[in-house]
Amino acid sequence: MNCPKCSVELETLSTKGLTIKYCKRCKAVWLSFAMLKKIGEMLELKSALVNLLEMEPIKVKEEPRKCSDCGKPMDKVYFNGILVDKCSDCKGIWFDNGELSKYFGFFMKNPCEIVDNLTFIDRYCNTSLKTKTEPAFQELEIQSKEREVPAFSINGFIALALMLLFGGVGLLMGFIVPLLYIPIIVVFVFCCAGFRILKPQEALVLTVFGKYTGTLRGAGFHWINPLSQSVTFLTPVSLKAMTLDNGKQKINDELGNPIEVGIIVIWEVVDTAKAIFNVEDYKTFIAAQSDSALRNIVRMYPYDAPEDADVPSLRGDSAEISAKLKAEIQRNVSVAGIKVVDAKISHLAYAPEIAVAMLQRQQAAAVIDAKKAIVEGAVGMVEMALNRLSDNNIVQLDEVEKAKMVNNLLVTLCSNKEAQPVIKNNLH
Repeated sequence: MNCPKCSVELETLSTKGLTIKYCKRCKAVWLSFAMLKKIGEMLELKSALVNLLEMEPIKVKEEPRKCSDCGKPMDKVYFNGILVDKCSDCKGIWFDNGELSKYFGFFMKNPCEIVDNLTFIDRYCNTSLKTKTEPAFQELEIQSKEREVPAFSINGFIALALMLLFGGVGLLMGFIVPLLYIPIIVVFVFCCAGFRILKPQEALVLTVFGKYTGTLRGAGFHWINPLSQSVTFLTPVSLKAMTLDNGKQKINDELGNPIEVGIIVIWEVVDTAKAIFNVEDYKTFIAAQSDSALRNIVRMYPYDAPEDADVPSLRGDSAEISAKLKAEIQRNVSVAGIKVVDAKISHLAYAPEIAVAMLQRQQAAAVIDAKKAIVEGAVGMVEMALNRLSDNNIVQLDEVEKAKMVNNLLVTLCSNKEAQPVIKNNLH
């Protein structure tokens, strides 16, 4: 394996139970997601890792790098401010120098320095945390022998012209042998059954005597085997991007608080054979899997978190939640030939039975924060007043008088109502 950046042969490093391919010149590393998870088990993470292999590639101006294993162009994936190269065929990810600490820094409880990749592994990986692993999500195992293949087809206009040509020849021969009229008409009518018209973003899944023969794609006029039948009874399979909205669900968050959550999933069919033959109804299937993924993800986060606490929450970390939702749904619907384009939370609120109590709690927290700010400011103003009076020798106060002055100023500054001054003139 050669470095896709420097073209030098990669070195193999074995440390802390890890086997890593790295470039001695540029300090970049080549890792599989399984190895990334193994490294994550040695770190103190605040949330589960995002699988970069499941994220959608982006378009960049620079030329794609070649995979060091298979030699195919790698895709660019944007995550948390860094561009990472991934090879979907080899299931490998290429981290340039320093990108490994940036990637894990997003998931670690304690902030880490931006250091070179090998230094990060040596400094932060702790083998004693390896036993504290979370159960990994298992991909659905639905086996199918079918994979989408293109169906045999001919341009419909060419096929129609040929049929008319041979039909005309057959009619001329029928003048010589009249018995040929019947078979010619039967063959012509039989061939007419092979014409199909497809609109843009439509496909037909075809079978012949129950055996899958291919999928017809492409808008236009087609001619196929007249014995072919559409599995969906001439109703084409839509390849358009579709929107799924399952409405609101009541789910308990990480703290056990009931909340109402709704998501919108944008998806499309990419493998018609899997969608038709692997599951009974792919639309019902993705709806059920979306509900299941939503419950799994919501239970991992609290609804809200204090501003000073570095804890991800459903309300404050929408980008992270959306990425995990998309990855979780995609993991389970791949067996149905479905690609998840996007998944976002469309509704998020406390359940009605606790909404009033949570609102009072938020109001109380806001009042406490405001009182803290008022008291801190009042103490500073009192301190400043006493220092100015003392420094300018305006008046000399003993400890008792200072205590009275402090009490009066704090009452005046911290009161919710406007103070009413009392003037004493010592007149009898």
